[in-house]
Amino acid sequence: LCQPLTMNAIAAVKDVTKMREYVSFYEGDLNWHVKATENLKADIRKAGIDPSYGMPTIFHIRDNIVLLMLNHEYGIRPDDADAMTAATVRARKEIFNISRSLRKLGGVWDGLQVVATAEQIGVRDGKRIKGRYVVKKDDLMNAARHEDAVARVTFGVDIHAKTKSDNDKLTIERGGVTKFTPYDIPLRALIAKDVDGLMMAGRCISGDFIAHASYRVTGNAVAMGEAAGAAGAVAATSRRLPHEVEWKEVAEVLEKKVRKA
Repeated sequence: LCQPLTMNAIAAVKDVTKMREYVSFYEGDLNWHVKATENLKADIRKAGIDPSYGMPTIFHIRDNIVLLMLNHEYGIRPDDADAMTAATVRARKEIFNISRSLRKLGGVWDGLQVVATAEQIGVRDGKRIKGRYVVKKDDLMNAARHEDAVARVTFGVDIHAKTKSDNDKLTIERGGVTKFTPYDIPLRALIAKDVDGLMMAGRCISGDFIAHASYRVTGNAVAMGEAAGAAGAVAATSRRLPHEVEWKEVAEVLEKKVRKA
């Protein structure tokens, strides 16, 4: 089974300062985040809804605009178009149901209004290429370093429970990683091993399930995408395949971009 899908939404509130106890990382650290999700979940249940996600979360964006992460869709294959469509519809329905129900509670929730939902439901994991390097659990635990590193990952393992019943017991688990250390993603993990000319970035790169649950987030994807683009450009202009390009050539392109910035 894949990790659950999540549909995020942007919402407007009357005064975010009065609902800080529900907003993750508004003040403090991870402990604040956990307590904020507990407070939010309690109010959602008070409003008569049992949320599909065990740690419903609100993030502050700016002013009185917040991001809502309230739902999970379990057991959905991201390559099943019909299932993805149905999950998207259910997720949007849950977001609006929760928002309306919270608004009826009044107090800090008075005036809560969904502004927009994501165009597509968020996919945490799916198919990945088999690359010229496979990022593995051991990399996370042993601070792997590579000469052709395109990103250094600092986000820990984040595996969301695969079923609603599991989610109610333990929402997030770490895949047996007892000691996480920042580690490198090498360019080789972005280059397919069995299909010439194919590169990936983000959650589609070459890695095992545990490592993927760490490197899949947006910040890492940005750096990987930039490196893949640089490698692809060098390969195209020199009429070579990506795996034939030397790392120093890619590094030079990336360094030039930094100097221009």
